[in-house]
Amino acid sequence: MESLRNFLKGWMGKALLVLFLLPLAITGFESIVRSGDDPNAVAKVAELNIDNATLQTMINNRRETLLEQVNGDASLLNSDKLREQMLNNLIDRYLIINQANQLGFTVSDATITQMLMAEKTFQDASGKFSNELFASYLTSRGMTKEQLFDSVRQDLLVTAFSRGIINTGIFAQGSIDKLMSMQSESRPVQVLRLDWHSFAPQVQVTPQEIASYYQKNQATLKSSDMVDLTYLELNKNNLPVAAPTAQELQQQYQSYLKNSNNQTEYELAMILMNGGQAQATLTSLKSKLDANQADFAALAKQYSQDEGSKNDGGNIGPITQSMFPNDYDTIMTQIKTLKVGQVTSPIKTNYGYHLFKLVKINGQTPPTIESLTPVLTEQIMAQKREAAYQDLIGKINNDAVAGATITELANRYKLTAKSIKNYPKTNNSSALSQPAIVAAAFEPLALQEGSVSVGIDVSDKVVWLQSTNHRTSKLMTQAEAEPVIKAKLIEEKAKSLAVAEANAIAAKVKQSNSIAAAGAPFQDLGIVTRQDSKLSDDERGVAFSQPAVNNQLAVMTRPTVSGASVIVGGVITNDNAQITPQVKQQTAQIVRENIGQSQFEDYLAYLKSITEVTVKPQTAAP
Repeated sequence: MESLRNFLKGWMGKALLVLFLLPLAITGFESIVRSGDDPNAVAKVAELNIDNATLQTMINNRRETLLEQVNGDASLLNSDKLREQMLNNLIDRYLIINQANQLGFTVSDATITQMLMAEKTFQDASGKFSNELFASYLTSRGMTKEQLFDSVRQDLLVTAFSRGIINTGIFAQGSIDKLMSMQSESRPVQVLRLDWHSFAPQVQVTPQEIASYYQKNQATLKSSDMVDLTYLELNKNNLPVAAPTAQELQQQYQSYLKNSNNQTEYELAMILMNGGQAQATLTSLKSKLDANQADFAALAKQYSQDEGSKNDGGNIGPITQSMFPNDYDTIMTQIKTLKVGQVTSPIKTNYGYHLFKLVKINGQTPPTIESLTPVLTEQIMAQKREAAYQDLIGKINNDAVAGATITELANRYKLTAKSIKNYPKTNNSSALSQPAIVAAAFEPLALQEGSVSVGIDVSDKVVWLQSTNHRTSKLMTQAEAEPVIKAKLIEEKAKSLAVAEANAIAAKVKQSNSIAAAGAPFQDLGIVTRQDSKLSDDERGVAFSQPAVNNQLAVMTRPTVSGASVIVGGVITNDNAQITPQVKQQTAQIVRENIGQSQFEDYLAYLKSITEVTVKPQTAAP
């Protein structure tokens, strides 16, 4: 099944993901579609309003999912693009709802009731529908029954309507069989990759070539929006903090013991007495116990005033902080000096005077504070550093909002102000190329006021920005465009040289039927499939394009993004045994749904062409 798994990783698998993602994007959330004029709507599809609350819910949900994928680094998310994408998904949803309404499609209350009755969320322990659970669900979401029915009806309409189109995809079974057979093919492959950069030193670009390129393409040669950027970086790991005190180490150690899974338990028995003679009496009893002249259990039964334990030999089980909240440490200081069977001296607590006998020690002996000092020190330093980090972020943010410049902030907080000249809005490859930082650098109000941004989280640091000298995108003069044109022409010529070299090497391999004759460092990829990750996308397109017949190697060349590749393949084998009738049926369904998905996207495009869609200016991406 490996080749079919590879198959699903390829273009068909990607298309299948789209198939499932689109319905998820336009269904599955509680929203009520309202018609008429709504001044607060962010967009309108025919007479249906898209309200900001629904849009924001979609944005927040999608944002949470994306943050999980990027390990919480919000700087990698482009908020404008995310808003634009979610708004487009909502427009698609409302187009379908509007069309379903136009065609008279509906879902009855009886159907919705039957579906809700079967929903486990609303069933009690016996599996029966619970009005109480249903009412609680509505209350928790601030919805009425009618609103829930409207929301469910819309979701069912969208799902049924979209699936109805997707399921109409038709693809001949013979073509599916051929496609599956291709995906189970494999062959041995060796590849030589030629990087265009290694050919660049051989390239010459003349002024005439630059001028000619400029004349032909000057309408497309535009500079990016640019600013001069000054910024501060606050790295948490670089913050100095004081070493922990002995008291802090002891507190951290006690916290470790409290949270440790293998914390030692001390089982005790006790004799409790109150009154003026309590301490003297217990001192006398301890002397007898130390001399083995008495039995602790018998003495507890005779003398102890703790009714809960005296008749059980004084046993109180494992001692805990909750038993003696004010005296636990005092008691444990003596207990830890005893061996099992030994008795403490009289100890005064809030309850009176006690003799404690160590009955049993359970669990592993915890490590000593000395052995844990390096770990405890690191933990305390990390906690101090995090507290200082958050405190400093708050202070700098407050000062930035109050109007302080980057230079003033740097001086005030002993940070280093850094700068980037000609910081571009597009094609940004600077040290601060994260979408969130680019968006903040070109935020219109900040550009107008010249203000400092609030802190932007970037991995383990926070960045504050101040943009000046904003230059909007414009057509470049020939002098301005010359470096861009020259770099492009060098790349084009170097790639042509790489392709020519690849063709020459391929000719040598074909002539001798051996890669050894080429005198080039081919890489042996072993047995590969059409979707093997060891091949690049460009190489994958030709790796199986030629058969190897009559003991002759199949030799192919291919221009690639990085230059050119020479691909040498052996005999193609095909293991159709893995393609069972069940696999055929499943794959046929996938292919047909993929075609249906394409038809569905075409249908959405058609609906957009015949339906009035209005987007408020403030919701459009800049």
